[in-house]
Amino acid sequence: MRLDDILKLDIKLLVAFTTIMEEGSVSRAAERLGVTQPALSKSLQRLRDLFKDSLFTRQAYGLTPTARASELQDQIRPILSSLSELMSPNSLDLKTLDRRFKLRVDEGDLENFIEPLLASLQYQAPNLCLSISSWGGAQLDELTSGNIDLGIMRINDTPGNIRSKLIGYMEACIVLSEAHPLFHQDKVSVSDLLSHKVVTHHLRSHRNSSFSKTEQKLKQRGHIIRPNLETDSLMVAMQAVKRGMALVTSRSIGDLFLNVMCEKANFYPVKLLPIPKEVLELDEYNGRHPIHIFWHERFNNDLAHRWLREQIIFFMRESPWMHLPD
Repeated sequence: MRLDDILKLDIKLLVAFTTIMEEGSVSRAAERLGVTQPALSKSLQRLRDLFKDSLFTRQAYGLTPTARASELQDQIRPILSSLSELMSPNSLDLKTLDRRFKLRVDEGDLENFIEPLLASLQYQAPNLCLSISSWGGAQLDELTSGNIDLGIMRINDTPGNIRSKLIGYMEACIVLSEAHPLFHQDKVSVSDLLSHKVVTHHLRSHRNSSFSKTEQKLKQRGHIIRPNLETDSLMVAMQAVKRGMALVTSRSIGDLFLNVMCEKANFYPVKLLPIPKEVLELDEYNGRHPIHIFWHERFNNDLAHRWLREQIIFFMRESPWMHLPD
């Protein structure tokens, strides 16, 4: 690129390019930047002329970057990051931090960090507000649209504008009450398990999850998993276990069941069994499923956002149920 071309490349064009890359849509990028769509389209055309590349192609669900655009993103991102750090405050005052963060996390993962996190927030950032709910059908689309700030899930394939970090690995287990015919066994086979009623709790949250992949392999061997009940409610799951259903869930929820039901009057004894050996042999993670935390690229250098996600990662890794990455 010649010197006169460099002079044409102002910061606003770089910001426009990065925002379109992150949003995958000119209209969403324009709304986020507070400009009109025609104005941003003109900026995109200037970028196309400057770099002599179309940069984006239109698909059914938005814009897809060209190979040249992906290369440019890798070069432009550190430039804007440096400028952002230059203009941002170099310290974070947690005592006066007044922000609301929206989290999506299922109960089995929430159990790993919520108690120490709330204690930490009460002491370090008393004005910070949290909105926590389970994953819905949109899932990662909520991160892309900006509807949520952080997500925790058992998947690792994400769009290019979503950052992630591996927290660790979690095991699943089977929860049985004395009302279940297999209660007195120390282990069960897939056939034994599926010959009785089953309830699942947060293991089907994403079609690309490791659990779903293992489920497809089991289906190829003739083991079709059709839960009699699927729920995101612990109360419903408890009642199902009480009635003799086998609950397939995370180990953290399994231990929570043990603690709660030991204190609950008029409830059958409860025990935990390991996942059948046949399942572990087909599972690419051998029963220890990876858990990632996700956030949008736009929040990567946000000091408050970074502090919160580092707190969550720390407390989850301190959890007794979490197996740490190498």
